[in-house]
Amino acid sequence: MKNLDQTASLDGDAHIQVNARHPYLIIFIGNDGGKRYKIKQGQMTVGRSPQADITIDDERISRIHCIIKWVGETIILEDKGSTNGTFVDSKKVSRAHLLPGVPIQMGHSVMKIEYKDDAEIRSEENLLRQVSIDPLTGIFNRQHFIKLASMEVSYACRHQLNVGVILLDIDNFKQVNDTYGHQTGDFVLARLAGIVDKITRTEDLFARYTDVEFIIMPRDDLTEQYMFVQCERIRKAIKNYKFRFGKKSLHITISLGFHLEKVKGRDFNAKLFDLIGKAERALYLAKEIGRDRTESLL
Repeated sequence: MKNLDQTASLDGDAHIQVNARHPYLIIFIGNDGGKRYKIKQGQMTVGRSPQADITIDDERISRIHCIIKWVGETIILEDKGSTNGTFVDSKKVSRAHLLPGVPIQMGHSVMKIEYKDDAEIRSEENLLRQVSIDPLTGIFNRQHFIKLASMEVSYACRHQLNVGVILLDIDNFKQVNDTYGHQTGDFVLARLAGIVDKITRTEDLFARYTDVEFIIMPRDDLTEQYMFVQCERIRKAIKNYKFRFGKKSLHITISLGFHLEKVKGRDFNAKLFDLIGKAERALYLAKEIGRDRTESLL
C-alpha cells in the first residue's frame, strides 16, 4: 500500500515525492452508496453518530461502530464493541489490517479502501451526481430514490415498522408553462424543490418523481398526525411564497397525498410501489376535491 513515489534526479540522488493518491473509504452498498471519505493520518471514528469522524447513515451501525487507524503505510480497523459486528472479507473481526479493495461490511453498508488522486475523486463524484441527481432541481432523481427507498422498506419489513410516503404535485402547472413559458416553469420547479428541501430533514428522502410530482419518504417513528402536519407545513410554505421570475409574479399552490402503513413480509419492492400507489391515489383525491390541500387514504 505505497503512498509515496521514488524519483531519481539527474545526479543520481533519490528524492521522495508525495504521491497525489490518497486512501479513501468508499461506500458502494447502502443508504450512503457512492460516498467517499478521505482517510486522515492517525485515528478516525466511524459510526452512525453525527459526532463520528465518518458518519454513515445505517440504523444497524452503532453510534461509534469502529475506528480506523492510518499509521505509516498500514491501515487498521478496530471494532468498538458494535452491536451487529464488523466484517472484513466476510469474516467477523475485532481488529484487522485493511487492504485496498477488500470488502468491509457494517450493518447494511458495504465499503472498501481505495487509493485515489484528486482527479479520480472529482470524476467519480461527477459521475455519481449525473446518475443520482435531477439536474434541474438538484435533488435525487426517481431512480436513485427507488434504490434508497427500497433499502428503507426492506429494513422496515424485517422489523415491522411504519413507512410513510408523501407525493406532492403543482396545481395547474400546465397553465404556468402555457402562459409564461417553459423557462418560467423550470424556475418554479427548481425553487419549489429548494423550499421543500429546507423543510424536510436531512435524513428524509426527497426526490423528483415525475415531471411535476415530488416524493418524500420521512425517516422516523412516524404517525399519521406527523405526516399530516409535515404535509401542511410544506403546502403552506409554497402557498405563502412569492415566486418572482423577472417581472412576473406567480401564485403557486400544491396538492399532497400521503400514506402511512406498518410493513412486513419479504417482497419489499412490491410493498414500496404499493405504498407509492396509495399515496398517489390520495394525491388524486386532493386534486378532485379542490386542490391546495392534503389528503390520505387512512
